Amino acid sequence: MDILQINKHGAKLQCWLSIGYWSNLLLLLYIFTMPFVSAFAFTGTISLPLIVALALFILMGIKIIRSGKLPKDFVGFDLVMVMLFLFLVLFSYVINGLNNSKSFNHTVAYLTTFLLFYVAIKFTLFDLGDEKRVFIRVLQFITFITVTGALFANLEFISSNFFDLNINEYIPRPSEEEGFYEASVLGVFYRARGFAAESGHFAFLMELFSPLTFYYLYYSGYCRWNVFQKAFVIIIIVLSFIFAASSASFVIVPVAVASAVLLNINKVFIYVKKRPVKFLVSTATASFIIVAVDYFFSFYALLLLSIKDKIDSSSFDDRQDRLLFFNDKFSHLDFIGKLSGVGPAGFDILGFDESKSILSLYYSLTFELGFLGLLLVLLLFIYLILHTLRIKSKIGFFLLVSVISGAIHYYFIANFWYPWFWFIGAFTIFCSKKFSNG
Repeated sequence: MDILQINKHGAKLQCWLSIGYWSNLLLLLYIFTMPFVSAFAFTGTISLPLIVALALFILMGIKIIRSGKLPKDFVGFDLVMVMLFLFLVLFSYVINGLNNSKSFNHTVAYLTTFLLFYVAIKFTLFDLGDEKRVFIRVLQFITFITVTGALFANLEFISSNFFDLNINEYIPRPSEEEGFYEASVLGVFYRARGFAAESGHFAFLMELFSPLTFYYLYYSGYCRWNVFQKAFVIIIIVLSFIFAASSASFVIVPVAVASAVLLNINKVFIYVKKRPVKFLVSTATASFIIVAVDYFFSFYALLLLSIKDKIDSSSFDDRQDRLLFFNDKFSHLDFIGKLSGVGPAGFDILGFDESKSILSLYYSLTFELGFLGLLLVLLLFIYLILHTLRIKSKIGFFLLVSVISGAIHYYFIANFWYPWFWFIGAFTIFCSKKFSNG
């Protein structure tokens, strides 16, 4: 008996010391920390998900050195695009931004974002082995952070607008500017921003993870919550979008859903034909929730208010000035400049301050890395969309909504260093490779 007990403790210790055990634990911790790119961040660069992703990247290196091989299905066209993109980043930095500290920092940001938030996460997903268990745990943790973020946004909105208490002031932020951010719509009410830096960025997070939460609740078969708990979650998610008052999200989400329906029209018809009752109940429930919420918070009026506020605001004029700067400077570049860009942090290389940085990923990439950089990222996005269409299980539809939402929202923001979209991308390839016949 003593020998058996010793063996039992030894096996448990060996499990705790294995790379697989820590990779699994850190992956779940990474998902848990993903919302905190601003809240609880140490600096504007060093955040909790960055630290956890770095640990996963180190474990990936150790695993590759020890085994001398890569996980099955890990290497694909997406990694080719990523490596070509990072080579272009280094090339553009060397010929344009060498010895420029700002350009060096942006170069490091590109490298760390794609290597840590995409390559390391994809490696971990493919290397853990038990695909079904990984799949379920990822969905559970995504649902957890989505619900937590939505609850906090609801609480933040209510406390700020009805009790004149901004609970975000009590959450550590990397800068004073982010700490005292108070955006409002026409001065009527303060917008919720959750744990993100701005309200629009929080809406971006919800666009990416809400579809997977909806899938887990209603279509995965793994959620055991009752109908009232699920309805409550949907209501607070819808309210979080309303309270964030992001005019971009009010347009992006319907467009993404409509696009996903059109691209999966045959699957949608087959699903409706096989499960008409479930489709009708789901549609009726969703419609009731939207109508009930709309009764108190008019989507139409809020959309118009949000758009009007955006157009009349100084931020809109600032965005337009930055685009004019892009059009003027980029149009005067020579052929090589237009092909490879002016380098990371191109505005600083040209002698301008950060007020000239472009607030759109597509314009920013074109300016800094030229048409080649833009092409490589667009190919990566198209590759992800095509892989969602390969997934035969229902999660493919919801991943497609997430990917399309993210691709559209990047027209309005340039924050490529957020981990959210890249996680969705890595998870999309994982599901495509492991569950394409599911």
